[in-house]
Amino acid sequence: MRSFWFPTWLAQPAALVEGSKLIDAPPHRLTFEDVAPEAVERDLVVLHTSTPSFASDVRTAEAFKERKPGLKIGMIGAKVAVQPEESLRASTAIDFVARNEFDFTIKEVAEGRHLADIAGLSWRKPDGTIRAQRGSRRPRKHGRSAFVTPVYKRDLVVENYFGGYLKHPYISFYTGRGCKSRCSFCLWPQTIGGPPLPHRASAT
Repeated sequence: MRSFWFPTWLAQPAALVEGSKLIDAPPHRLTFEDVAPEAVERDLVVLHTSTPSFASDVRTAEAFKERKPGLKIGMIGAKVAVQPEESLRASTAIDFVARNEFDFTIKEVAEGRHLADIAGLSWRKPDGTIRAQRGSRRPRKHGRSAFVTPVYKRDLVVENYFGGYLKHPYISFYTGRGCKSRCSFCLWPQTIGGPPLPHRASAT
């Protein structure tokens, strides 16, 4: 029995970027050839990566660049948040990585802002050198996280997600930012998140 979790972290920037499309290939049984035509039609592709999947994700980025050399490719996730320079050195196909909470960071990249002007990024300059903004942790925006449920409805099949201890079908999303705890078994507060912000008082 396999478990598939909703791509909440990636859905948050997708909800902020007009015209975006969220593709979650594994639970939807999509191959590279299924995804590639959509990717190369875009100017910007953002991949959510992790330590176990990083090598495969790099190969995917390289394959996209082979089909469209001018495609801008970024990565998000805990792996690149804690190892931004090492991640960028892994392949010239990766143009930037976004650290910490990255939804508004990706929004600004999609708007075409110069990468040097966007807090929370490490990126590759045209000459190939890597620029890391070590002291530019992105300010957190109180109460402004995007609703992901419209993205789920538009781009995902919720019945394809399973959790071994949850009724099926299920849906998951975050109602707040950060966490006050530093649990040794939890990845997110130490990598992407941080101290908590109040959760939303209402939803629409």
